Amino acid sequence: MQTIKLIVAAGGTGGDLFPAVAVVEQLQHIANVEAIFVGNPNRIEADVVPKLGFRFVPLSVKGYKGLRSLQTYMLPFTIVQSYLTIRKLISTFKPDVALCAGTYISYPLGLAASHTKVPVVLIESNAIPGKANRSIAKRANLIVAAFDECKQFLSEQAARAVQVLGNPIRQTFGALPNQQQARTTFGLQPNKQTILAFGGSLGARSINNAVVAMLPQLEQMGAQVLWQTGKNYTVPQHLPANVTVLPFIDDMASAYSAADIVVSRSGGGTVAELGVVGKPALLVPYPYAANKEQEHNARALENIGAAKLIHDEHLAAQLEPTVMELLANPNALQHMATAMASHGKPHAARDAAHAVMKLLGK
Repeated sequence: MQTIKLIVAAGGTGGDLFPAVAVVEQLQHIANVEAIFVGNPNRIEADVVPKLGFRFVPLSVKGYKGLRSLQTYMLPFTIVQSYLTIRKLISTFKPDVALCAGTYISYPLGLAASHTKVPVVLIESNAIPGKANRSIAKRANLIVAAFDECKQFLSEQAARAVQVLGNPIRQTFGALPNQQQARTTFGLQPNKQTILAFGGSLGARSINNAVVAMLPQLEQMGAQVLWQTGKNYTVPQHLPANVTVLPFIDDMASAYSAADIVVSRSGGGTVAELGVVGKPALLVPYPYAANKEQEHNARALENIGAAKLIHDEHLAAQLEPTVMELLANPNALQHMATAMASHGKPHAARDAAHAVMKLLGK
């Protein structure tokens, strides 16, 4: 079996880390893989990567925090420090490829790899490429994209490197458990219509507050909620009996299976998972994203009839009536589910791994 050596820049959030992990895991099925991950020592990658058995090297670079933040003024210096750290890694490790999964961590790796003639592969999860990926896209040999729309935001040269293979996700969602069984797993009634609501590992206060407000009405109509609050939300003491509340859900395959409707943010990882599991969604884009990438992701799914977009500022007024309308219209839910499944690319990680091997001529 051939050997492939990678330096991977991925992290900040699970949505940026796990697509890269998924590609590396698929590469392990077809080659002997040696991988070094670089990232922020204070974010998810520092905890997850060593547990997966890969070497982790911390970088000093941190993201843009606005003009009033000292971190922003230090950014040029931390980019240079991180660039030099990676150049040293490249000289000793001699990687075959650099895999960049977006966010600020990708920039120094993309730059260093380009300067040392190491092929650069980008993973672009969003309809609008992030700032880091746009900055290094022209240096990329391969761009694995989730949305065809991303090409229009890249130079003509960079667009030629794009392959729309989907956002790579890990194999957890390959075969969902039985819906009634999944509901029972979470202490829910097996035969009641179910809404899954979540806002990521840290939660989303606007989603949490809107869920609390609609619980009594859902109870009256015989529906139930599986609700991931995130770790920083204080749940009201007195809730109706039709809700299971968890700060974090490890078994998302069962959570998706239990749901008739999903209420969530619209990050690249989430919309990729929704496509693979084929679940109708009410998408609430994160309102403070610099490029409004989540809004564009949600709009792309709304345009094909797979989801409905609700802006964060309208959520309190619109979530409950929208959920009620859909629960009362099974045909509409089925049409949305079919459209969502048409967006899904369950083999994106496998296809991306093969594209990397083809790029390297292996």
